[in-house]
Amino acid sequence: MKISFNWLRELVDLPAGVSSDEVARRLTLAGLEVESIDRRGRELTGVRVAEVRGLKAHPQAEKLRIVRVSLGSAGGDQDREEDVVCGAANVPPPGGRVAWAPPGATLPGGLTLSRKAIRGVESPGMLCSEKELGMGEAASSVDGILILSTEHPLGADLAAVLGIADDVFEVNVTPNRADALSHAGIAREVAGLFGVAWKLPPLPGPRLLEADAAGPGVSVEIRDPAASPRYQATVIRGVRVGPSPIAMRVRLGSCGVRAISNLVDITNYVMLETGHPLHAFDLDKIERGIVVRRAEPGESLRTLDGVDRRLEPGDVVIADARRAVALAGVMGGADSEVTASTTNVLLEAATFDPRSVRRTAKRLGLHSEASHRFERGVDATGVPTAGARAAALIAALGEGGIAGQPVDRLVAPPEPRQIELSLATLRRIAGFEIPPDKAVAQLRGIEIPVERRGDSLLATVPTFRPDLVIEEDLVEEVMRLHGYDAAPVRLPLGGRAPDSSPERTADRARDLLAALGMNEIAGWAFVPRAALGALGVPALANGIAVANPISADYEVMRTSLLPGLLDAARRNLSRGIGELALFEVGPVVLPAAGDAHNQQSTWAAGVLIGRRAGWMKAGEPLDFSDVKRVVLQLLAGLGVAEPTFTAAPGASHLPYHPGVAAEIRRGADVLGRAGELHPAVTRRLGVEVPVFAFEISVDALETADTVVRAVTPPRFPSVTRDISFWAETAIPADAQRAAMLASGEPLLRDVAVLEDFRDPKFVPPGKKGMLWTLTYRSDERTLTDAEVDAAHGRVVAALGRAVPIEIR
Repeated sequence: MKISFNWLRELVDLPAGVSSDEVARRLTLAGLEVESIDRRGRELTGVRVAEVRGLKAHPQAEKLRIVRVSLGSAGGDQDREEDVVCGAANVPPPGGRVAWAPPGATLPGGLTLSRKAIRGVESPGMLCSEKELGMGEAASSVDGILILSTEHPLGADLAAVLGIADDVFEVNVTPNRADALSHAGIAREVAGLFGVAWKLPPLPGPRLLEADAAGPGVSVEIRDPAASPRYQATVIRGVRVGPSPIAMRVRLGSCGVRAISNLVDITNYVMLETGHPLHAFDLDKIERGIVVRRAEPGESLRTLDGVDRRLEPGDVVIADARRAVALAGVMGGADSEVTASTTNVLLEAATFDPRSVRRTAKRLGLHSEASHRFERGVDATGVPTAGARAAALIAALGEGGIAGQPVDRLVAPPEPRQIELSLATLRRIAGFEIPPDKAVAQLRGIEIPVERRGDSLLATVPTFRPDLVIEEDLVEEVMRLHGYDAAPVRLPLGGRAPDSSPERTADRARDLLAALGMNEIAGWAFVPRAALGALGVPALANGIAVANPISADYEVMRTSLLPGLLDAARRNLSRGIGELALFEVGPVVLPAAGDAHNQQSTWAAGVLIGRRAGWMKAGEPLDFSDVKRVVLQLLAGLGVAEPTFTAAPGASHLPYHPGVAAEIRRGADVLGRAGELHPAVTRRLGVEVPVFAFEISVDALETADTVVRAVTPPRFPSVTRDISFWAETAIPADAQRAAMLASGEPLLRDVAVLEDFRDPKFVPPGKKGMLWTLTYRSDERTLTDAEVDAAHGRVVAALGRAVPIEIR
């Protein structure tokens, strides 16, 4: 949104010396980012307000005239007069005021004026038109030179007196701050930031018509209260259509709005001033009053751009007794627009349903300044102020009169909402002490009424701030007005408070998997129906269908993360990338039977493809132990110290390979599954190589007992010893590991399986070959070989007592 600094200074009593850069900086720090500053009118220098003293024909040119001008006492040399050659037909008679660029003045484009002979007569500079002054969108359609009002001071610098020299802010207003989409809204913020007052400038009292001249009144009917909570109609009669005052046109042009006529320009001007869109109808084209309703089936409307629009029943329209005359909040109708012949005006000031306006504007591609504001919500309590200001300006500049009182239909006055903010909450969220009196002053500075009640603040939310709902919103207001940059700098605490929320657990899982060398993907929440069926699991085959999918590839909501991971793996493999470690943490949705709610849960899943890296059997194909290692380290980081891996019962191994799949449990709770995906499943999903995968339910994890703390790195080196033996195939690796840890050896730090060897050519029947590596370390000294050998012997002996093994 564009904000004129000249306009802003008229509204806010800024302290002396405060520059536009300082205001922009403070606004940005307060959350209303000033993305850029357009320093306009800097090329226009030296052009002055001059008075016409005389006018005569040019002796050598029929279409040229010689205009005698003066700067008055401001020109020096006792009111010296100059003769300027001019070809415009609209030079005013003596006493009129014009824009004179004397020698030395500079116009936009870099042209510097000098004395120059024109058809034999020397001309000191030129009299300027609006186009030559670079007024752009502020320029009227009148040909000829710019005619100024006698109110403009004689001899004054034109760029300053008209506001052409201006700093225009481009403010990025977030969607929740509809109150800031106006100069008044930004003025309120600036006043609060600088601790000063602001107000709308007074307007001249409008002429009120007598009863006999007021004519018949106008009726307003709101048939759908949800479509328009408030509608106000004001009648102004006897107006004359013409150009707006130049100062108004300059301000509109600075804000990117094209000047059209006084009636239309006033509605745009008040919208930019107050944030309330308005619309002017030609009253004589309205039949028997206004009706606010939904569009009827088959109804159409020719909008102001001359296009016939087919309406839908959800569209909100402004209608008269016969047909729709405007699309509410979007665009007026061509059959009711004000024209050069308009004499009587019906002024609309209203609020409309934001969702209806947004839907209609998007469907028809009619985004406008008005719809931009209505889509975000317009304050119904501000309607009378905006309507009164626009009506007063139309009556004054159009030389008409207001016919009676406005017709104001308010469906239901908004109920005041209060928020209680405890000082303890303010202190906790802010992270430092903010004096309560200062917090009260800051909230009152942006017109939020607040009272001190013991250890809390009670705020009454103004209707123009619907974004304030909970006490954290008030903390944000206090903090941004206090200044985030003013918060004291402090080092964080050494520990981290435990957090068992699903969001925190999901973030922690992402960090852990990335630290393990895996690459995160962000898959689509919607997948092809066939991709779920390819998993071979009936419970996962039927995702919730999307009513209007963007394509057949995104027709149902995913019930598993595996299809997305395998699709990413397939695309990487097709491009020659054979070593893959991909993961995703995200939601899946399972449809519920009957009227029950669908079940959404968060899972962490990953796939491993390719060969093993590292020093131990580098280049060998990955196997179950690799995916198990990832799962163990992930769960350890999430507070699950001793998970168990058990064979999946029955056919529940799908989509995993039977015999190479396990359920992951913590006690009796199932946390997920891991193993090699079934070759039939991977082939159906386009992957022809072995894939090892895991799925962990994030919602099933609890991390409240896990607090991350810094620990001192070991001072002394560790030593490893390996053990290789035959064991019964029925004895799981977890049981072997538990037996070694149960030895109670104080020097034993870690136990990890390196190999589970079952080739029938080399392994005795019913046996498997196990290779383990054991890590030993002391916190007090460097271990000797004898000490390590003795400790290792005690661990192996404990293993042999618990599990029948044969050392190989």
